[in-house]
Amino acid sequence: MKLPTTAKASFWFLFANIFQKAIMVICTPIFTRLLTKEEFSKFAIFQSWQVIFVVFATLNVTNYATAKALVKFKDDRNVFILSAQSLLFTLSLLTFGVYCVVKFVYGGLNQLPFWIMILMFFDIISMGLFTFWSQIERFNNKYKALVFVSIFTGVLSPAIALILIVFSDTLELDRSWSRILGWVIANGIIAIVLFGIITKRSHKLFSVKYWKYCLFYCLPLIPHFLTAAFLQRIGQLVVDKYAGAAMAGVFALANSLAMLMLVFNDAFTKTIVPYTYQKLSDNKANEINSPVKFSLVFIASLDVVMTLVAPEIVTIFAGAAYKEAIYAIPPLVAVCYFGFLYNTFANIEYYYEETVYVSAASVLAGVLIVILNFTLVPKFGFLASAYASLISYIAFAWLHYYFMKKTIKKHRKGQSVYDNKFIFSVSVALVLSILFIPLLYQWNIVRYVIIILACCWILIYRKQLLMSLKSVLTGGKQHE
Repeated sequence: MKLPTTAKASFWFLFANIFQKAIMVICTPIFTRLLTKEEFSKFAIFQSWQVIFVVFATLNVTNYATAKALVKFKDDRNVFILSAQSLLFTLSLLTFGVYCVVKFVYGGLNQLPFWIMILMFFDIISMGLFTFWSQIERFNNKYKALVFVSIFTGVLSPAIALILIVFSDTLELDRSWSRILGWVIANGIIAIVLFGIITKRSHKLFSVKYWKYCLFYCLPLIPHFLTAAFLQRIGQLVVDKYAGAAMAGVFALANSLAMLMLVFNDAFTKTIVPYTYQKLSDNKANEINSPVKFSLVFIASLDVVMTLVAPEIVTIFAGAAYKEAIYAIPPLVAVCYFGFLYNTFANIEYYYEETVYVSAASVLAGVLIVILNFTLVPKFGFLASAYASLISYIAFAWLHYYFMKKTIKKHRKGQSVYDNKFIFSVSVALVLSILFIPLLYQWNIVRYVIIILACCWILIYRKQLLMSLKSVLTGGKQHE
């Protein structure tokens, strides 16, 4: 059966996203063996600061405002994209200027070399240009070029980094920055080409109307963007500051492996969000439960499996030097589950345009994770940051649950959308599991028996599981 163009495009867009992450994971064992823990942590520190600077340098215009504008201004989207692109350049230069003032007048914000910071802002612009172009390709369901570019950059980035590491002595280059250079060079090559492609599509490079639209759309969401950045990366920065570069490398590895679960989160989210909005619009909220419940169980199950095999995964990807990372993986994979859960609740707030609730929940959770990290990491080390993230994301999910209830009371007269008791039961079971399983890391036989039993259960119920998975991938259409 021939797939519709939209379905085919969605599949290939998802493939491109997964491929890039898969390449990074595949190359992880190479980098962990070529670099020391201190050197390995540099790339994670670079990314952590970049996530924070992106908020001010782009206001996330490349994602949030652009996705909406391509629909709202579909007859004038080329002018919009070029206007948004000029805004990206302006914001990035202003942010870099502020950074320079802080660095040279007040002593700086971080310990990264100035030339690395220059590369960071160049990379922010490069990724922004790629995102603009990819948004247009998605809007037009043109997946072939996007898949090619994703594969090209996914392969080129680690290839350049490996070459720089191997020839670091000849080039008189500190190996710590080789991976960053590989990342920036690959993104920069693509960005230069895409800049030419985007610019040719319109002769009007600036529109006050579209600048105003972007600013009014994104400025109110800065607290949410900034807090989301802190939730993702503050732990890495605090561990580097108080536990040292070596432990920061261990934490970076644990975080990278745990974040593999985000691939599945993203896949389910992209299917469930439009389905949820459509069902709410059609007054069929009762049909949302089935795919949401399956998604939560599926993600929770993957998290448990990841926790069970954490010792083997760390051994394969990094070796004995990173063995402490196995104890950070359980809470970090649980973070992925609660990240999906809070988005599930937030979807209701977004649908009814209660964005104040979104920012309120983000700020409160952000304050909590900062307090926990700065209080616990100096006393208990890098592992405390992993559990601080888990506690904060549980709080984040609960806050969105609370605000979702307020939204439902206001807009749906208290009529529930989700099976909250079921969600609570799955969440509690997951937390108890990830707290218990690390106790089995010294009892491999028991762990292996549990893994075998789980595999047997999957084989026995494979048909039911496949039917449920089909329900999610098709947006629950069989329920209609």
